[in-house]
Amino acid sequence: MSKEQTITANSSPKSFHFSDISGGFAGSAVALPQAMGLGVVLFTGMGLSASTGAMAGLLGVAILSIVSGLFGGTKAMISAPNGPVTMLLVGVFAGMSAKGASSAEMLTALSAILMLTGLFQLTFGAVGGGQLVKYIPNPVVAGLVTGIGLLMIKSQALPLLKSINMSQGFDIYSAIPLITACFTIFIIAVVPKKFPKVPGALAGLIFGISFFQILSYLTGNTEQSWVVGTIPSLTSLHLGISLQSLKTLPWDIVISSSLALTVLATTDCLITSVVADAQTGERHNAKKELAAQGIGQIITGLIAGLGGGGTKGSTLVTIQSGGGRWSPVVSGLLMIVLMLFAGAAGNYLPISVLAGVITFVGIRMVDFNVILWLRNKNTRFDGAIAMSVIATIVFSNLVTAVVVGVTIAIILFIQTQIKTPIIHRRVTAEHHQSFCARTETECKILDAHADKIIMVELRGNLFFATADRLLNEIEQDIFPGSIVILHFRRVKYIDLTGMILLLQIDSRAATKGATLIFCHLREELGFGEKVSKAFQQIDKKSEVRAQIFQDTDTAFEHAENIMLEREGCSFEQRGRYTPLKENNFCTGMPENIIALIQDMAKPVDLLKGSSLFETGDYGKSLFLMLEGEVEIQLSTSERGYKRLAKYGPGTYFGEIAFLTPGPRAASAIITQDARILEIDRDDIMSMDHGTKADLALSLLFEIGGTLGEELRRSARDIYRLEQW
Repeated sequence: MSKEQTITANSSPKSFHFSDISGGFAGSAVALPQAMGLGVVLFTGMGLSASTGAMAGLLGVAILSIVSGLFGGTKAMISAPNGPVTMLLVGVFAGMSAKGASSAEMLTALSAILMLTGLFQLTFGAVGGGQLVKYIPNPVVAGLVTGIGLLMIKSQALPLLKSINMSQGFDIYSAIPLITACFTIFIIAVVPKKFPKVPGALAGLIFGISFFQILSYLTGNTEQSWVVGTIPSLTSLHLGISLQSLKTLPWDIVISSSLALTVLATTDCLITSVVADAQTGERHNAKKELAAQGIGQIITGLIAGLGGGGTKGSTLVTIQSGGGRWSPVVSGLLMIVLMLFAGAAGNYLPISVLAGVITFVGIRMVDFNVILWLRNKNTRFDGAIAMSVIATIVFSNLVTAVVVGVTIAIILFIQTQIKTPIIHRRVTAEHHQSFCARTETECKILDAHADKIIMVELRGNLFFATADRLLNEIEQDIFPGSIVILHFRRVKYIDLTGMILLLQIDSRAATKGATLIFCHLREELGFGEKVSKAFQQIDKKSEVRAQIFQDTDTAFEHAENIMLEREGCSFEQRGRYTPLKENNFCTGMPENIIALIQDMAKPVDLLKGSSLFETGDYGKSLFLMLEGEVEIQLSTSERGYKRLAKYGPGTYFGEIAFLTPGPRAASAIITQDARILEIDRDDIMSMDHGTKADLALSLLFEIGGTLGEELRRSARDIYRLEQW
């Protein structure tokens, strides 16, 4: 095996490395106290023991990390119980407890909520819902995160303050939990600054436990309620839900909570995935990650563990410690080992230390930028949105706050779409023409009526929120005699309302005597090869009068043809034989020069479908059209091509090769049986000097004028492309 192959094999993301073990241990050190602390917060609020809550937190880390590590789409992401999930559940069960629900009923509801959340996440991921998270505005996310942080601080501060007995003055004995929590917060904040490689949560856990034990020894503390207690063994696991209990569940609360939890857990998880990507240089697979998270939630709910999602702190520590794909699995297995062999350690683990960890995490979640947004007039509205979400969390509940946040996101999205211009640009025939070359007579007619041919380029999404505005804005272009081209290349989406609107515009144009043309109504907008059939599927009685084209050039050519027909230039006249003296090339030339060209030019008759020349053929001739039509085509694929120009009777082409002989840049394909006059450059060069000079002067004046017009047109096209 070569050196390069060895490096590739060793760097495979599926390979197991020793660094996966160190990364897994480091991530566990951060996730352990947070998961246990959150479990204690939730389960003690449900009337269960702190040790049961600690075990539920460890179960959550074990299951979520193992499943995410094995099947997820994010490298090195540690999944565990987190603040958003736990605080939402705390609010739900506080409400159930107030209504008299028992601990057993709440435990069953917890399992049902987590299992439903898992199913929703699986569905959400399968339909590509991970992309929708991108549309949640940052003020809404900031409000949710800050509100959850405040709830976490509140959940720990109140019990700690209540533990102090102030009836007979300050008592250091009763203040031990509060002092220990404050000391733990201090250690978590300070140690990483002095020793960056030491996880703050791990340091807080170790020093906090030691500090608590010293204080307890000095004060003679024997209070057992201040420690977690023996963590139950895995043999005590039981299903958190039974078929009999399903009938008595408050399904309105369960379903609404599951939906809110899905939004929170999914948003938090995918944000963590983005954070992990920034550190690893990889890109996560949102669909796989949501599927793995969903499976993990279901299993966690089934055994009455504590659900969660990706955790940013643990994930960052894991990556910085060299962890890779298998680190989450190592972390999960480590939690199982702790539950199997270290259950008695809970007797030495103070609840106040875990409270300090949770409080610190809550403080870190508060986004103080919200205050800056409120002070700045340009971002005051964003700050108000964040504050409304925070207020809903603090004064109502997290479920309602999620609904408020999602509703605000939807309203802001619609508002943004409404404010976004639906019309990108209006272009008349004064500034845009088709590639079809016209005779001088036709050009004069088109110039005189150029303001009546209007191309309206649309953009963005044409749906219920923008449809009515388009109808109002396009009204000015629909007047008697106008030809309106609706251009859909920039349109990304058209809903049913938008399609009905197009039918209304078509009907209004017919009523007012205007002509409507559609172009670029492609398949991804809901239109197949038969566009009219797509409209009939909406309204069987509808009759689309508008002509429909798949490219801009043919749509503009059709509009020009309609205008020419109105002014007396019928297709029959345009297709008739046009003598040489009426050709654009001979306009203004003396009779003797025209006669000279007639004598020297070679007539060429070609049938429809044949080619005058192909791309790459050597060219040195000029061609004058007497009858029929020819298209200049540039091949873009085996069967596809781009039409560069179209020439009919009275026009000419090939001037560049005539002036500077060389390979042809495109092919000339006959689209109608044609008669063409060919002027060979060599025939002119072989003339005597006097005749050649007179002819050359006339040719140069005519060709120079044509090339000048082409340069002006190219400049206009470049300007339009710059605006594209």
